[in-house]
Amino acid sequence: MSRGMAAIAARALVIAGLAGSVASAPGCAARREAQTDDPVSSEASPADKHFDVAVGSFHNGMFEDAKLQLERALQADPEHADSYYLRGVLLLNEGRTLVDAIETQQCLTDDAADLQRRRAQQLHRQAREAFATAVAHYPDGAAGRGRASNSLSVVSLFFHDDDAAIEHSRAALQERFYADRYSALTNLGWAYYNKGDLVSATNELRQAVLLNPDFCVARYRLAQVYLDSNLPEQAVEQARQVVDDPRCPIQDAHRILGVASLRLGDEQGAHEAFGSCVQLAPRSCLAQDCSRFLGSSAGDAVARGGP
Repeated sequence: MSRGMAAIAARALVIAGLAGSVASAPGCAARREAQTDDPVSSEASPADKHFDVAVGSFHNGMFEDAKLQLERALQADPEHADSYYLRGVLLLNEGRTLVDAIETQQCLTDDAADLQRRRAQQLHRQAREAFATAVAHYPDGAAGRGRASNSLSVVSLFFHDDDAAIEHSRAALQERFYADRYSALTNLGWAYYNKGDLVSATNELRQAVLLNPDFCVARYRLAQVYLDSNLPEQAVEQARQVVDDPRCPIQDAHRILGVASLRLGDEQGAHEAFGSCVQLAPRSCLAQDCSRFLGSSAGDAVARGGP
């Protein structure tokens, strides 16, 4: 399996993490209210108020209304950094949905699928522009600058621009008040992995797992690095924790568990892992990859190097 396919496998959860950073942060009006004795928070600007409504719409899946509120916020304040950040998350989510439709819900390679891929790329470019604008407008020391920088690393990984992903991840880590450091470390480690630097990848991903043991994207990626480092026992350990966690529907973790189990001679465990890989999304491109390991030639495939 290509590293590009492995990157696709975790994209949904990475974007969900960005969405979570929106969900976990109070709106601008709420922050201002916390800083003043006025319970009505009359100091909240019109842009702040529109942004808070956009966040509520975003949480409720009302994405078009969220976009409308963000437009109003930016009309009121063209430098409203939080609005640019949420706009970027919405664009990423839309792009992810298009990719999932042609690679996870089905495995399509026709001309229409190519059009959808190009549209997804366009949405990611627009998201990159929104995140870059957010970085430019956040004040020095703002936690939001770290979130936006890390989001730029996500977009860079999508475009296989690993040097840019490293740059943006490091920029996020330099922000003192950026709380989700494990996410930036995860993207930094994956960029190193894509460049073939397994030692640096292992180092960054281990730190990410230490900071947040429940962040399944970090564990999944660490399992892949261990697999490529010829450490199948460690790969099984990390992949197993992802597979057994119902909060972590990462299909590719099942593939990693299957390949690592085969390398350890555990054919039954491998068969179960490949089977569950297929069951998670039977019509996906990754399911096709896992299916070939369910046949009698699986051992020979792994002997030749596996996916």
